[in-house]
Amino acid sequence: MIVLGLITCVVLRAFTAQAKVVHSFNECDAFFYLGTEPSGMDQNAEKICQKLENRGFYYASLYSVHHKIPLYSAYKLDPKCLSDTERKDIWHLEPQISHPRSQIDHMVREDQVTLNLYKENQAISSYYRGTGYDRGHLNPSCFQCGDGRKATFTLTNAAPMKERFNRNHWRNWESTLRGYLIKKLVSDFESTAFIVTGTVPDPNVRIPQRETFKDPESVSVPSHIWTAVCYKRYRNDSKSLSFGFIGRNQQEEPGIRLMSVSDLNDQLSRLYSELSRTPQSIKIFADDCFGDNNKLNKVMEVFLKLINLQVNKADQMSSGMRDTYRAVKRTFSSDGTPEKKVKVNENTGKMSFDSMSTYYKVAEDVNVFTGSTCLITYAKPQVRKMDDERRKREVSAGPDAVECQLVPEKQKTAVDGSRCSSVSESDYSCQCNTGGETKPCCSSPCFIDKLSSYWCYSGQTLEWCSPPYSLITVNGDRCLDDYPCATYGKDYYWCWTSNSWDYCSPPLKYSKTKKGTYCRSNHACAKYGYRHPWCYTDDKGNYDKCCTSDDCYSTVNDQTCRSNHPCGYHGKDYLWCYTDREDNWDYCCRNCRQWMV
Repeated sequence: MIVLGLITCVVLRAFTAQAKVVHSFNECDAFFYLGTEPSGMDQNAEKICQKLENRGFYYASLYSVHHKIPLYSAYKLDPKCLSDTERKDIWHLEPQISHPRSQIDHMVREDQVTLNLYKENQAISSYYRGTGYDRGHLNPSCFQCGDGRKATFTLTNAAPMKERFNRNHWRNWESTLRGYLIKKLVSDFESTAFIVTGTVPDPNVRIPQRETFKDPESVSVPSHIWTAVCYKRYRNDSKSLSFGFIGRNQQEEPGIRLMSVSDLNDQLSRLYSELSRTPQSIKIFADDCFGDNNKLNKVMEVFLKLINLQVNKADQMSSGMRDTYRAVKRTFSSDGTPEKKVKVNENTGKMSFDSMSTYYKVAEDVNVFTGSTCLITYAKPQVRKMDDERRKREVSAGPDAVECQLVPEKQKTAVDGSRCSSVSESDYSCQCNTGGETKPCCSSPCFIDKLSSYWCYSGQTLEWCSPPYSLITVNGDRCLDDYPCATYGKDYYWCWTSNSWDYCSPPLKYSKTKKGTYCRSNHACAKYGYRHPWCYTDDKGNYDKCCTSDDCYSTVNDQTCRSNHPCGYHGKDYLWCYTDREDNWDYCCRNCRQWMV
């Protein structure tokens, strides 16, 4: 026994994944909105601050020893995590759940020694074997990366989920949530997504089955799985919001529904009251975190579109390239975009759009959910016309106004688009060796901020980035296939062509001239070798100085209007604004004063 004890001690301390059972979540309250944990659940459940040795905490879990599943895990989305490729299914157990006086305050890798020591008060992997249930993550591994991803592989973060529910239905919603939040986090800055995913234990269903295992009916199977999201924008609470969704843990028709956090609280209170046979009042977030039905409706619109993308992606995973394009086509039909606005050629992999606006509307979603970039290969000159300052429309030049080629992202590039000969990536940085220079590379997708700037995470740092978007120059020449439009270390977009190089029209949605006229769709605002930004406004050679965005504070010289003096006529016959307290001024491009009076 002494020898066994020594061996056990050595084995346990050889693993570095850690989790700490605590009396209070104070040590890891950063994972809860306003530092406040959900209330109304089993007060006898164990509180765990999940961590790694010599590192900080990664998330928090409330674990029911009686049911041998977590009641919830609270976590944040790491927007730098691009994929699930680092996933290694090495599962861990928690010593202090089974032995409260244990000095081992960290997870230990599950093996024959540890599972026999700790299975009394917690689940082990063999309980799931042959049952038709997966070890379903509450804190999804794809929401974290590096060591944070490793820390999700503990059975204190897993509950029995029906295989198809976990691998298809719930996974689609997880992936949709991830894509939706990554875009918001990268574009909004200074924001945090507080997420809680939980279970509702079913007292009448347990695994493993009595006739198949010597420790039968040890683990409760959840009747429902739920997720609540509190998105906090620190400098502008008008953009903060919350929502949740819940579904039945079953193979088919789980009925997953999006709802307000308040409604989710009510539904969980009812389910937990039935479970305990006493009235329960569940509250996930303090003050329900900016609950607003108008915002919920906007979230619902996005989710419906992204869910269709994700389902279509799942449908075509094992099919050929032709089915991939069919899936993309079904996606646009299902999100409400009229079929005449988008065409997909399933034989060539080309997509056509009626306008540049339609192209930009769908290109980012295609990139996030299919892993492909659609590089522009042709663009007709189009002019946006104004009905009024609040409504803008682009005159359609027909279904083939913009054409692009779907291209899988095969190789990581630097933030400026330069190709990497090698990449060094960790939790804290992403470095690209271009052959002669080391540059930061994107760890997350490159997304637009508001109307004119693109950003991505490079490790822990936000970097300006150059998105892949086009294979044609501003003069209509074709870029080299392996050299699409990007900045490549310059302060303008360009590419190599077969004979030389040329400027590219930058990827700007709504650039505008100082007369309030929109730039031509294939000639967005840029300097193009001149001193000031300019653009063509039609196909007749008319041009003017311009702003890279049609917001209320951008000027033609890339300055910013004073916060109390937005762009407007201000008694003049041209658009202008003050740019500082010394009353220096500049031309600008949108009459915003009339909407702010």
